[in-house]
Amino acid sequence: MLFYWFGKTEMSDSSELHQSVLRAVLYAMMELVQNVDGHEVLAHLTLNVPDYYANQTQRDRVVDLADYLARKLATQRPDEASAARILRELVRHQRLG
Repeated sequence: MLFYWFGKTEMSDSSELHQSVLRAVLYAMMELVQNVDGHEVLAHLTLNVPDYYANQTQRDRVVDLADYLARKLATQRPDEASAARILRELVRHQRLG
């Protein structure tokens, strides 16, 4: 799995990826593959992406990264590609406010 490729060190607070949108997307995908409820995944995503609610650009980055990963993983890792597509749609259709 892609997120396991990064390993625990890259998902820790001391990683260069800490508080990056990519890390948050990979973490959300991992949760979706593990069948965590979509509402919980979105709640965690909002905590892991700085300025998630205040900055539309951050949410757009999540959607763009999820879309990119869905396309790139489609043939090699279909479960992860599916998780990326689900994440993309969860964020797109999330009600704000």
